[in-house]
Amino acid sequence: MAKTQAQMRKEYEMRKQRGNGSTSKSNPGNQQNFTKPVAVPYNFVSLPKQVIPAEFWKSHSSKDVKDLYKQHVLTNGKNSGYIDIDIFTQTPLFIGGNVVEKNGEEYQEFFGGNDNPIIPGSSLKSMIKQVLKIVTASGFKAYNSESGVGDFEDRRLFYREVGKSSSEYRRIMVKETTGKKRSETKAQAGFLIKTNNHKFYIINAKFDVLEYKEFPDLKSKKDRAGVDWETGYVNIHTGRMSSKQSFVRIFKPNNFSINQVKISDKVIENYEYDYKYNRVVANKNAIDLLEIGKKGVGKTGDVAQKFTGRSDVTYVVPCFYIAKNGEVQHLGHGRFYRIPYDKSIGDHLPTALIEQKDVVDLTESILGRSRDWAGRVSFSEAHLCNEPKWCVCSKPQPLMGPKPTSYQFYLNQTSKADTCENWNNDKATIRGYKLYWHQSTKKANSWKNPSVKEGDTLSKYIQPIDSGMTFKSRIYFDNLSDIELGALLLTLNLDRLYTEDDKNKSISYKLGKGKSIGLGSIELNSSLHILDRAKRYHTLFDNDMWQLGESDISKDTFINTFLKYRDDILWKNVSNYDEMSKELLTMMNWNIANGEEPVAHSDKAMTMMPVAHWDEAMTMMPVGDKRFKNRIKLDSPESFIKKWSK
Repeated sequence: MAKTQAQMRKEYEMRKQRGNGSTSKSNPGNQQNFTKPVAVPYNFVSLPKQVIPAEFWKSHSSKDVKDLYKQHVLTNGKNSGYIDIDIFTQTPLFIGGNVVEKNGEEYQEFFGGNDNPIIPGSSLKSMIKQVLKIVTASGFKAYNSESGVGDFEDRRLFYREVGKSSSEYRRIMVKETTGKKRSETKAQAGFLIKTNNHKFYIINAKFDVLEYKEFPDLKSKKDRAGVDWETGYVNIHTGRMSSKQSFVRIFKPNNFSINQVKISDKVIENYEYDYKYNRVVANKNAIDLLEIGKKGVGKTGDVAQKFTGRSDVTYVVPCFYIAKNGEVQHLGHGRFYRIPYDKSIGDHLPTALIEQKDVVDLTESILGRSRDWAGRVSFSEAHLCNEPKWCVCSKPQPLMGPKPTSYQFYLNQTSKADTCENWNNDKATIRGYKLYWHQSTKKANSWKNPSVKEGDTLSKYIQPIDSGMTFKSRIYFDNLSDIELGALLLTLNLDRLYTEDDKNKSISYKLGKGKSIGLGSIELNSSLHILDRAKRYHTLFDNDMWQLGESDISKDTFINTFLKYRDDILWKNVSNYDEMSKELLTMMNWNIANGEEPVAHSDKAMTMMPVAHWDEAMTMMPVGDKRFKNRIKLDSPESFIKKWSK
């Protein structure tokens, strides 16, 4: 049963009080205390210990990499043609298109519209690219804003944890006091200023903590975050919390030209990123100090200039902050705001990948490398082969789930103890590529949210196309080497990675939106067509017919060529690659949730499947669940399945 907004709000409040930043030294979770393993709809494929380079890559070459690439294509690029793709929907599929408004509600159409549903080539490319990177042991690189390419955002994540006395958060943000019921903050109060030259700084200010019971007219504001602007001060309300009895009053400084504290653009960027990808996702009413407009809590224009007494001020908003060496380290709305970890996501890449960050890999060689060169593979739109069959139009179940701040899921937990390494831990590394499990067809068909009420703006109405539909697409390739074409074909024919233990597997892919609730499971079938240009032009009009010059060459010929190249490169690291392949095949195994032979206790599952309780396992734990609260670690894909089979 999907949760109501009230239930989700209650869970969110519980999470706020708990926080997101326990340390590796003070985690109270004891995994042996819980009979159920962690439940999430996704898992990870490990990162490679060694990157397989492009054929032309030479780390010590004096030639420009673009020249090496050009020479490679001209020398080895002998294969051109296309791959026909049949896409069969095993569960409902939704590809987001235009958003329209009807009767005050937002409806997102299927891409292309209901009369001509289309899977865009860009969606197919993204899906295939992720698998290709795993298959080719490609690099795992930070997102580049200029190129728009990358595997992760190299940002500092934020957390908040007031309750635990020995936490890193309390060391940074809370004064150790005796004999006082209320915790005192180490943060200072001030006003964040933006000038007409787009520069930020903070003016320090005095503040006081006041009791709501002394101000009866303010009690109604206790449960909602906001700011009251008065002539000589502002009141800060931080929102609902069961034990909250106080608010903060920040007094207006006498002079907005002195006591300026520097704040870097990076601090501003980090704050904006956390708001966009973490805070507002969990709480639609979260305060954004930098939002300018009707919903913003700051003042702009003439009002800002009047309040500060400065003509160059374009924006002013009250805040709390911590400074070091005269420069702001971080800031927030209340006294105990979310703070960033010391280390960024990129600091947690495995050492081998950091050392190989400049290596040009096979994915870049095949699909393009930023502005250096374009890809030699193009993906056409996929069009429906039969009359569309649509699901009912409805709002989906909430697509909420743990973000990277849930470090017990996103970081490799090497410790066998009950503690978890967090984002400040030097030795903790990123888990790898995030993939979603295929869920039972029964569960996938229950994607609708039965608790939606009129006027609920939590999500948009959608209408997925039903299971049992077939789309056709075509992938064109030009001047690929035998190795490159083999890598692409292996990505589309993963059964070539099967071992004797994998004979009961059936590989399916994940496409579109709603993967966490079971949408987007598809089966792919492909056929290879090689164009022999010489043959084509010599026999262009043979038999008075246009000749395509197609050659009938087995896909295995090219796949085996890539596999040999892989083995020659990896050598002693082949076992790591095999483990990655094992995890990939497990994550993409359709039969895990939809097999014909049930195991013990399958009667308790929602559908007949070889993993007992799979529907329960594939449901995101509520944030109030003790397994989430105490940060129970996420097992590897195979171990995850074994635990849920018991």
